[in-house]
Amino acid sequence: MLRKRAAVLGVLTLTLALAIVASVAAGAEDRKPIQTFTCFAAQMERGAAGVVDINIFRWSTDEEREMLLTTLQEFGRDKLIDTLMKIRPVVGYMRTPNSIGYDLYYARNNVQPDGSRHVVMATNRRVAIREAQTAQRSMQYQLTVIELQLDQNGKGEGKMVPAAKISWDAKKKAIEIENYRALPVDLINVQAKKP
Repeated sequence: MLRKRAAVLGVLTLTLALAIVASVAAGAEDRKPIQTFTCFAAQMERGAAGVVDINIFRWSTDEEREMLLTTLQEFGRDKLIDTLMKIRPVVGYMRTPNSIGYDLYYARNNVQPDGSRHVVMATNRRVAIREAQTAQRSMQYQLTVIELQLDQNGKGEGKMVPAAKISWDAKKKAIEIENYRALPVDLINVQAKKP
């Protein structure tokens, strides 16, 4: 009897979890993106590759940028991640190979005088339960940062740092990004499209 209840509870929990994931994904799909990016991701260090799709619903505001920068400068990276994840509505989402998708909390579209663009995006990094329980060094690297360099036609390349530690260098007055792995993920054949 106890096993039967446990099995029923397990099925109900799984059903509820799938329903939540489906509703979140459906909510994201209902919104029409203002910009989409498709690219091919290649990580030489692991020999992995696949297509990454990014949908942007809105660009981060100047106020959001200033709030995040001030939080990093005054309170450090842990508070920055908490503040980043509270931004609503999310700015978009990305899908990587073998994933259901990741919300993006920050996306800036920096247009240059010649019409080229530098796009910066960020989200939190998914942390495995075992990683959190054992308090591994990788717990300090809780951001995923994406940078794209696009020409006037919306084509280009970029980098993704899936496990980044961000800090503020007061002397240089600049943000520093440290990668947990030796090499970032190369994003090639980037194509920007307006739906």
